[in-house]
Amino acid sequence: MEVSLKSKDISYGSIRVNPDGSVDPSRLEGVDSDLRVRPFFHHGGTISIREFVVGALNAEMGLEAFDPDLAKAVGGEEVVTPAGMVLNGKIDKIEAPPASSVSDDPDRDGVANEIPVSLVDHLEFYLLNYFKPAIGRQTHDTEKGEKVFQDIQCTGCHIQNLVIERDRRVADVETSYNEKKGIFNNLFAVATPLFQEVPASGSPSVKKPNGQRFVVKNIYADFKRHDLGSTYWERNFDGTLTKEFMTEPLWGVGTTAPYGHDGRSIDLWSVIMRHGGEAKEARDRFARLPEVKQGQVIDFLQTLVLFPPDDTASNLNPGDPQAPNFPQYGHGNIKLPALFNNPGDLE
Repeated sequence: MEVSLKSKDISYGSIRVNPDGSVDPSRLEGVDSDLRVRPFFHHGGTISIREFVVGALNAEMGLEAFDPDLAKAVGGEEVVTPAGMVLNGKIDKIEAPPASSVSDDPDRDGVANEIPVSLVDHLEFYLLNYFKPAIGRQTHDTEKGEKVFQDIQCTGCHIQNLVIERDRRVADVETSYNEKKGIFNNLFAVATPLFQEVPASGSPSVKKPNGQRFVVKNIYADFKRHDLGSTYWERNFDGTLTKEFMTEPLWGVGTTAPYGHDGRSIDLWSVIMRHGGEAKEARDRFARLPEVKQGQVIDFLQTLVLFPPDDTASNLNPGDPQAPNFPQYGHGNIKLPALFNNPGDLE
């Protein structure tokens, strides 16, 4: 018996169950045989923000954290982190923290407990709730470019919107071009609380995420690994080749050059033309477009932008152009404490 695997309208291939009860995973697409989607890192190696944070602190900064949540999950327990992520060591492969206890000093530098658990908690919470990229100024050309982008089937992998069935965040910020309200950088952000205050929980009160369904708009990703051909392949230290990489989410792509998982493409046109393998047909359709339509696609992609929250007006603080020193220092700061007090207030 062969079973097709689909989640959020994304196909991950199929698995075959043999008469003897064994499973053949050879027809899987873009996911490991444990069927776990791993959205972090270009090769899709980590399932959670918490693992990402602890790993990055060690690999990039040389700071070794002992994290009891990760340690318990590695030991086979099921753990719910302060930000609501379920780490189930019985079914998931969890990356162990670099330190095995508070007193452990793996790098022997004489300093143990280099990153307190409280900081890991705050970093996990901060990254989970961080502002998603904005939609910049729309024109007739950018609207046409979005249509062409869909017509040449780039959205086969770069899927525009994805649904979260249980949103663990406590706030959402939707940011877009607004010539009138965007008094500093022509962007205006609308912050929406996604929590309930727990009665009689103290002062400040505990904020509990609503945990409702949420549509993540304009992410343009499918959270699968793909083989885009030899121009993307990477040789490892042992001589093997890594051929599959995660679909890069396109939100923010207009302000994140250079491009490709390795940063070898200097502009958007170059990284599109570099596509091959599974994306060759879409790349060829782009290459056959008249120069004007290619430009419209690029114009559309350049509206997907990152933005500085401190310089973006919002419904929390619309800003005042008449204020002293404007615009040298900017106004309209979007600060999460305007919605709630601190991560420790969350259940």
